[in-house]
Amino acid sequence: MNDVITTNIKIFLLSLFEQDVKNFVVSPGSRSTPVVLLLAELATQRSEINIYIDVDERSASFFGLGLAKKNKIPVGLICTSGTAATEYASAVAEAKLSHIPLVVITSDRPAELSNIGAPQAINQNDLYHGNTKYFVNLNLQDDSEQTSKYVEFESQRTVARSLDYPRGPVQINLPLRKPLMPILDSEDPIVSKINFNSANYPSAVPDYKQILADKNVLIIAGPEELDYHSDLLALAERQNWPIMADVLSNTRNGSKYVINNGDLFIKTGTKEVLDYVKPDVILRFGGTLVSASISNWLKEVSSSAEIIYVGDHELNDYTLSTDNFVAGSEKSFIKNIINLNLNNSAAYFEKLIELNNFAEQKKNELQNDEFSELSIPKIIDDNIAKSSNIFLSNSMPIRDFENYYLGTKTRSIFCNRGANGIDGVVSTAMATGIGSENNVLFIGDLALFHDMNGLMMAKRYQIPMTIVVSNNNGGGIFSFLPQSKATDYFETLFGTPQDLKIADIATLYGFDYFQVSDKQQAINALDHDAKQKIIEIQSDRSINVKQHRTLETKFGSEINQFVIDKSK
Repeated sequence: MNDVITTNIKIFLLSLFEQDVKNFVVSPGSRSTPVVLLLAELATQRSEINIYIDVDERSASFFGLGLAKKNKIPVGLICTSGTAATEYASAVAEAKLSHIPLVVITSDRPAELSNIGAPQAINQNDLYHGNTKYFVNLNLQDDSEQTSKYVEFESQRTVARSLDYPRGPVQINLPLRKPLMPILDSEDPIVSKINFNSANYPSAVPDYKQILADKNVLIIAGPEELDYHSDLLALAERQNWPIMADVLSNTRNGSKYVINNGDLFIKTGTKEVLDYVKPDVILRFGGTLVSASISNWLKEVSSSAEIIYVGDHELNDYTLSTDNFVAGSEKSFIKNIINLNLNNSAAYFEKLIELNNFAEQKKNELQNDEFSELSIPKIIDDNIAKSSNIFLSNSMPIRDFENYYLGTKTRSIFCNRGANGIDGVVSTAMATGIGSENNVLFIGDLALFHDMNGLMMAKRYQIPMTIVVSNNNGGGIFSFLPQSKATDYFETLFGTPQDLKIADIATLYGFDYFQVSDKQQAINALDHDAKQKIIEIQSDRSINVKQHRTLETKFGSEINQFVIDKSK
């Protein structure tokens, strides 16, 4: 039987390779022995294959997510049977919601060991339920020729399904029976690539010229992993349409067409401000917005503005504000409308950009070089290389970047914004740093605590990484929420201080460590040539809330007065 399992696993792995699955994250275990041994052998023959070893399956799954997020091609995760496979669940859910292609390969006990108390034997059939696009059990130990043909076909089809609209994770379960040792150095079978050609969905419909002509059009660019950002900027320039850019849209690059203060406009603006920025038509791209304020505003303006949502994904719109959904390629849609002669006035574009420029100036004046959590986004923006990758943790880091990151240079910004969890942040960030010299992770103390194991990947694979830790000793975001008023229980249930010694964490994982307490110290630490470093910024949660609310109040007053003056 060893020759059968060897041949079929080789067919399986070569089929994945033919469909461009060339990055694998492996967590060691016994039941996956034949798969990982033959994969390691294949990697010596094909230099394109990369194998990353991560002993913690949860960390491994988020590391794989990060590789797929950055490279935009499927990544294989391989683990042994039992609870090891359940550790992938969080990353699989994130991949589903953020449309990231993952090929989850779970080794399993054979059918005769199911439900009879055998060690490491759990029900792994469709283990992730609605969070995977497809599930298949592959029998690799049947010696029929038809089985080998089926393995070749089904392996490639399953990968293709991870890339079909909308992209997402798939699970391949491999029940394996002992003996598990394959025959190494045996001849490779011939595997032929199957070509899966996805149609480029037609994105233009009749009447778009009628909808868009002579109208004030606002583009809203949400979080997106795909690369159409230069097309979007070209559209804005050609038609004089402003772009209200989410921080994860990767369109904040200093372009004069980009509005980076949308959340603050909507959150702090009076009715006069909201009327001032209200368009006739909204073209919406990307996923769910970081800004809850803009999302709520979409509900309000939907009664008077036409909202067109364009996306190569499902219509996930919890605002329920979409009038027209264009399911298809964003590039194709933009190509179809960019050269339409719409006779649009530049007046709407000019007034919004003028408001945004004024807002940015006032925001800088109001911060007045005060060193706080609010100042971190600008300090990072001003003092890291143009080519940097920035990874943002959920909770406060992503929200502060949404409001206070201008984006003066072209950079790649990442965040696990599908399910919005703080688990796996470090591991995902490490993977996005592979192959890049300049990488920054901005994270809170609790999110760091959640995924400290991910720091080991930086050490193992020498990934350059600057980690900026905002340490407010607990869950800072909860101090902004109504439960903060339950003072008798708040610290125990929500504040949850851990009293982490960040310096000790840095020492444990071999990172250089800097604690900074003012702007210049932060700049010096960012500029330090240490390849792997942790920069700790200590803050107080209650003071942080006051600083946010004070600045927002002053900011709102300034822009409200600006609009009143302009409307006279």
